[in-house]
Amino acid sequence: MRISLAIFSVICILFCAGNAQAEIYTCKDAKGNTVYTDSPGGCANAEEVEVDTLPTLIPTKPLASSSSNRSTKKEEDKNPYTELVITSPSNEATIRDNQGNLTINFRVAPALQSRKGHKYVVTLDGAEVYSGTSTITALKNVDRGTHSISVKIVDTSGSTKISATPVKVTLQRYSALLNSDIAPSDGNGGDAGTGNGSFNFPSNTKLPTRPPPPPTSN
Repeated sequence: MRISLAIFSVICILFCAGNAQAEIYTCKDAKGNTVYTDSPGGCANAEEVEVDTLPTLIPTKPLASSSSNRSTKKEEDKNPYTELVITSPSNEATIRDNQGNLTINFRVAPALQSRKGHKYVVTLDGAEVYSGTSTITALKNVDRGTHSISVKIVDTSGSTKISATPVKVTLQRYSALLNSDIAPSDGNGGDAGTGNGSFNFPSNTKLPTRPPPPPTSN
């Protein structure tokens, strides 16, 4: 029985895949059938069969990975926020608080991407006073005077994604502390003590008034 050319090709491929240096021989067995073997002593009058060497394929790195990395990098660099606004205090506002309390509110759109590590950073006069995910920052014991408030969103590397327009606010804190050389008034325009100093309250401070003296009887 003769072996077809297709079967012979398969046998050649298997031999080459199993051992690149193997040699193949062909001969006829006692019944006249064609036999293929890798041993020349397998049958009489064996003849070597020439088989082309299969090419060696070297796998190449997929190009999609580098393209994917570039796309991911572009997505990370893209600013996901369209708005960041300080809602209070308003710009040029004047706040009167004797304890120096100052509350800062702001809003962002779309919502903060805290799962990616984004956070707010609030600064007062350039100094960081808050870092976190809350849109409300309460400050205490802020000095009197005019201050600049800024808010921004940063990512895990510290890069700024968006910044709000800074606002200025003036904080007024009243103090009734007197110097040691200031004496209280005696109510008649003079000093009750021996001190010669004077104390001026702020112009908008409401001071208590004394009722006029009762009329004197003759």
